[in-house]
Amino acid sequence: MKTAPTQFREIGLDPHAFKYSDEKSWRGPCPDCGGSRRFVMFTDNDWPLWNGYCSVCPSELKVWEKTRKQITPEQLKAAREKSQREDQARIEYRREKLAEFSKGELWEELNERMSEEQRDWWNDQGIPYEIQDYLRLGYTPERKYYDDFRELQSSPAYTIPWFGQDFHLKTMQYRLISPLNVKDKYRFEKGLGGGIHYYMADPSEAISDKVIICEGAKKAIVTWFWLQEGFTVIAASSNNTIRTALEATKDCGLRYVVLDPGSEMWERKAKASNPKTTHIVSLPFKVDDGYLMGGLNRTDFMKILDTAI
Repeated sequence: MKTAPTQFREIGLDPHAFKYSDEKSWRGPCPDCGGSRRFVMFTDNDWPLWNGYCSVCPSELKVWEKTRKQITPEQLKAAREKSQREDQARIEYRREKLAEFSKGELWEELNERMSEEQRDWWNDQGIPYEIQDYLRLGYTPERKYYDDFRELQSSPAYTIPWFGQDFHLKTMQYRLISPLNVKDKYRFEKGLGGGIHYYMADPSEAISDKVIICEGAKKAIVTWFWLQEGFTVIAASSNNTIRTALEATKDCGLRYVVLDPGSEMWERKAKASNPKTTHIVSLPFKVDDGYLMGGLNRTDFMKILDTAI
């Protein structure tokens, strides 16, 4: 079994956590948002002319900028050009994927193929039939994905298209029904990313001056439809990818951040991003669970916002 280069330690990466991907790269956890294999490090050049990026969040690493190793101007120029080519290749791949999804409007097919059983599942999550159709939520009987050991697996999955304003598709999220790892049930379409985007609970409206940021698309939908009044509701894919949502709302006059229990570190980072406008809502339960259990209604939630930190 191949072992990742020991130089990984010099740039803050654990070589034991990275697995061989191919002759030029290794995959492991992202230094910013975690995971198990979402960060890819390219090691096909001489050290320290290596670089890497995360397929979920905006994190990237150019080793020659992080280390103090001496390199020639020619080496630096070559490394930067190679990094730019790889960045452009990812942009082109994402553009082609988006064009493929948009041309066929595949989210419509995934929505229309749902049976009563799948529609009832969404309804049990707090999302009624008419909202399922409005947001083009759907289902696919087979979604292939790679597990932590780079083995190809398959599972039925519920689908959540992530739209920007005016329903422009940004990415597609899959909620696996029977994942090999029950803690790893959410996946995004390869090449389109997840953490580099934020989810809009109502893509027909622009972001207003008052915003609620949730953790996860389902929670954002439930909050938007059942619990709030007068707010734009958006979501990060997880607590450790909230940076994109914060950046998109940095000029808003009022922001409430509603993350899952146990997200104290990310709450502090969110608060630090703009202490004057950002308020933290710390609930003892996930916000959608609070509604589904019958203990949280619109009146109570709005009162909670008024008393948030």
